[in-house]
Amino acid sequence: MDQVYGVIIFLAAIGLMLLILFIKANLIICQPNEVVIISGRKRKLADGSEIGYRILKGGRGFKIPIIESVSRLPLTTIPIEIQLTRALTRGVIPIHIDGRANVKIAGTEAQGLNHAIERFLGKSLNEVARVAKETLEGSLRGVLATVTPEEANSQRLKLAEAVAREAQADLYKLGLVLDFFKIQNISDDQGYLEAIGRQKNAEVLKNARIAEATAEADARIVAAEQKRKGQIAEAEAEMAIVEAENTLAQHRARLEAQTNQALERAKVAGAIARAEEEKQLEAIRIERNQQKYKAEVVIPAQAEKEAAALRAQGEAARILENGRATAEAIRQMQEYWKNGETRDLYLIQLLPDLLEKVSRTIAENLHIEKLTILDSGQGNGLPAHVKNITGSAISIIEQLRAATGLDIVDILQNANEKNKPNGGSLMPKEMK
Repeated sequence: MDQVYGVIIFLAAIGLMLLILFIKANLIICQPNEVVIISGRKRKLADGSEIGYRILKGGRGFKIPIIESVSRLPLTTIPIEIQLTRALTRGVIPIHIDGRANVKIAGTEAQGLNHAIERFLGKSLNEVARVAKETLEGSLRGVLATVTPEEANSQRLKLAEAVAREAQADLYKLGLVLDFFKIQNISDDQGYLEAIGRQKNAEVLKNARIAEATAEADARIVAAEQKRKGQIAEAEAEMAIVEAENTLAQHRARLEAQTNQALERAKVAGAIARAEEEKQLEAIRIERNQQKYKAEVVIPAQAEKEAAALRAQGEAARILENGRATAEAIRQMQEYWKNGETRDLYLIQLLPDLLEKVSRTIAENLHIEKLTILDSGQGNGLPAHVKNITGSAISIIEQLRAATGLDIVDILQNANEKNKPNGGSLMPKEMK
């Protein structure tokens, strides 16, 4: 029994060892930086196509002995040095470009891993690097043909991005992924870029001088502005001080005004009190003056008024009697006048006054300082002068009759006829 048990244990141990060896021989462990391709059996993809392998990325898996085989593709970065000579740019100017790129095999089917398996399975990394380099150089030449040397030199980052976009489709078809692409140096044999560099340097120096002058001008402007702001601040501070002083002065003035108002109110109250007292005294004085005025003026005036009224009544009676007498005399004169008994007598009484006024009027308007009478030798100078004077008197009487209707000659003739005893005329011959 012991032997049987020992054989069983031995066989079990051998079986266990064989099982471990089998598992170890067929267990596949995939590292993170590689892809394991297990080929030998077909499988369908998501698009319905069939492939004769399966992909293991990371982790572990089993392969079927004899039927399946295992291959590995490294996913490590492959550095590529690019030295492109006499690449033509826009304007047919050849340039030299030194660049660097890092590529790797696609790690997923979406990145083109199936294309990489078909093209690079069993190939060395140098072969992969050669294909990637040729692809990148072709893309770089195509992009350079669209830019000028100065654009390529000044916009290297954009140029590298354009190359990466250009090469992306080709690298996908190869199952490669471009990690980065950098342009390290650009040069040419004809000195074109150097001339552009000198021009750029001149422009930079010019711009630097302009910027320096502008900065200096800006600095002066800033200094002037700060000085202006300082002066404004000083002025504002002085204005604030003046305003504070004005406020203090106004407050003092208000306090003084309030004090003065209180004093004035006290003075006014005193004056009002004194005025009230004086008003009362004045009322007493007015009453006394009224009584005095009444005794001295009003009562005597009333007495005088009554006496004047009595005198006026007496004078009115006298005037009335005189008027009645005058009216009676005028009435009698009118009757005598109408009868013609007194008219001639009245006119004769007025004649001296009329002649005196006429002669005085002539004397006042005719001033004769010296009168010389010239005689023609016949002795008629003085008689002619007297005749002229008499003619003047007759002319005045005629003018009086024309103006008033008073015929003095007729009146005198009538009076003369009435008064002469023998009926002779007393009128002078000249008047007749």
